[in-house]
Amino acid sequence: MTQRILFVSDATIDQSLRAALEERRFEVAESDSQRALSKLTIGSFDLLIINTRNATQAIELLKNVRSVTSLRNVVTLVIAEWGTGQPTLALSEGADAFEPAPIDAARLVAAVEHLLRPHMVMTAKASTADGEAGE
Repeated sequence: MTQRILFVSDATIDQSLRAALEERRFEVAESDSQRALSKLTIGSFDLLIINTRNATQAIELLKNVRSVTSLRNVVTLVIAEWGTGQPTLALSEGADAFEPAPIDAARLVAAVEHLLRPHMVMTAKASTADGEAGE
């Protein structure tokens, strides 16, 4: 099952970020802050990534998302600069996580996988008491 991400930014998403996410089999859609809420309510997204320079817009979007009952399960990740207060404010307004800006592809993928795939089950054969591999 493909997990869907809505990437909200005030600029076009960096293609290396998009490619890294798509390489890990995430479906990525883009939006600006003004259209994001309607895209979230119409579509079925698993993760909202907010990466805007305007902290007020980012927090307003986050508040709006958290006020819509049907969107309360959407996981949110805010990308914000240290020292701006935006990370703390975003977390206090209901963001599930934040990553410091600027973000690179490897760190973004790691954060997304941590948020969306926390219960990935690894299977392995267990050893029995006599050392034989069992199932």
